[in-house]
Amino acid sequence: MHAAQSFNSWLRQRSALALSLVLLLGLSACGGGGGGGASPTGSPTGAASSPGTPASSPSASKPLSLQAQLGEKIFHDRNLSGSGRMSCATCHDPAFFHGPPNTLPVQVGGAFETEFGTRAAPSLRYLETLPAFNGTPQTLVADLRGGLMADGRADSLAAQAKLPWFNPREMDNGDAATLARKLRAAAYASDFGRAFPPAAGASAPDDDSLVTQASQALQSFQVEDPRFHPYDSKFDWVQQGRAQFSNAEARGLRAFNDTQRGHCASCHPSFSLNNQPIHFTNFAYAALAVPRNRALQSTADATAFDLGLCQSPHAAVKGRNETCGFFRTPGLRNVEHRPVFFHNGSFTSLEQVLRFYATRDTDPAQWYPTVAGQLQLYDDLPLALHANVESKAPFGPRRMMSDSDIADILCFLRTLSDGYTGPATPPSPGCN
Repeated sequence: MHAAQSFNSWLRQRSALALSLVLLLGLSACGGGGGGGASPTGSPTGAASSPGTPASSPSASKPLSLQAQLGEKIFHDRNLSGSGRMSCATCHDPAFFHGPPNTLPVQVGGAFETEFGTRAAPSLRYLETLPAFNGTPQTLVADLRGGLMADGRADSLAAQAKLPWFNPREMDNGDAATLARKLRAAAYASDFGRAFPPAAGASAPDDDSLVTQASQALQSFQVEDPRFHPYDSKFDWVQQGRAQFSNAEARGLRAFNDTQRGHCASCHPSFSLNNQPIHFTNFAYAALAVPRNRALQSTADATAFDLGLCQSPHAAVKGRNETCGFFRTPGLRNVEHRPVFFHNGSFTSLEQVLRFYATRDTDPAQWYPTVAGQLQLYDDLPLALHANVESKAPFGPRRMMSDSDIADILCFLRTLSDGYTGPATPPSPGCN
């Protein structure tokens, strides 16, 4: 069964229900909740819901808890790295949508800042509702869900926080004792007792417990601080009935949802039936056969492959070759601002990504190298795993997305960027 095939069946059922509700309420069918379809005359329409300030906006947020305040200090502390020069914010800069502040395909770290990572650094925004990994050895690949990191190996933001601390290619602390010693010497060390009040008569936390508290504080910071999930894009404004899509943006949403064109919503749902925030991910995994990035040090060995999901520690995927080549489907908020794309940073523009989707199978020579006259199809997967590669739309023997569809979808995706300031803000150039 192809990845996401069973999810698509579920999605079609949801879509049918959504369409019934839309027709009943007289709303636009595209995007759900009146989120950007077109009126019968072709002019863009806004949502029918009443205007208002979203509950998760910075102006409506609550003060941070003591744990979250501690987490913010930890997030910016460079002393918690082996080099003394790298903090969480180094690779997840708030000024760059909590993503990397450069265009490197992978980031550099280690005790002497000489070690390159093996995967592109993601943004940390909009992860607050990402579920834990869910599945058993009997679960179909298409039904595996959740988890953080590209292979789903972490079940929570707290668990995820520990991974870079001890990765020799990142913050490189070696062991819990080393990191705990730095935490006890930090200017905010006394904050731990206030954020995590000890039981009466309890002794001071040991090294592992202190590191766990630090990771929990980071999780609280990411969950509570609205800067990690402001929900203030133009898309959100349209959903709230406070703005309208331009013609190009509305066309882009229709192409995004259309199963005969972009078919993007099968993995990046653009609507919600329960008034929950829209994250543009189904929390599942996909094997897209992204081209090998030969600029990475990790690809110098031609026999070495990053196989994603099947290399995670979860028992549900252990020994299952059919899970190899799958990587977590990310959300699309702020996607236009990502410096590189996919797990290996092989693409450097959003348009390039869409063209890959449109032409991977109809013009593979555009994406994969030719060696001795032989096209190296799906060159970042061993030949024995090629059967795992996704083949549903928009992939396939016939091109489904036209150049004009790509241009319109790009316009729509730009409406997912944080920081929209209101209807007086003009659409992106070329997106009227």
